[in-house]
Amino acid sequence: MADDPVNQRQFAEDVAAYAAGAAGSGDAPTNFGDPNGNFKMPSVDEVWKIIEQMDGISEEEKANLKENLYNPQEGTTEDFMRRYAQTGPVHSSWDYVLFFAMIAIIVFVFALFGYKVYKSLTDKERMKKEKLKSKQAKKSKKTN
Repeated sequence: MADDPVNQRQFAEDVAAYAAGAAGSGDAPTNFGDPNGNFKMPSVDEVWKIIEQMDGISEEEKANLKENLYNPQEGTTEDFMRRYAQTGPVHSSWDYVLFFAMIAIIVFVFALFGYKVYKSLTDKERMKKEKLKSKQAKKSKKTN
């Protein structure tokens, strides 16, 4: 988008329209503050109403959020972030053991099939050589 002036212009127009209050159907939040830059923090009830409207949250998560909104627990922000913001999936050592065992089984199966193919090809080659030798031996007996 950085090299596309048409998209840059459209983006700038969209931002200007949003800032002017013409953001559209009202889905986007438009009143984070007044034009003077004064920010009004939403009340707990306003936050709860927004949470209730969310579709992707289970009832259990909503209940947990409601409990934390209306009865905040003592602690630091780091405690909250550590509890609720996982950076990625948590794996136990058994997960890794299972993963490596499956990889080992797959490698073993490929090695087994490779060995069988190699053995078959070498046996065919050996049989060809033996057949050729026997034909040459018969041919040399006829000429004698």
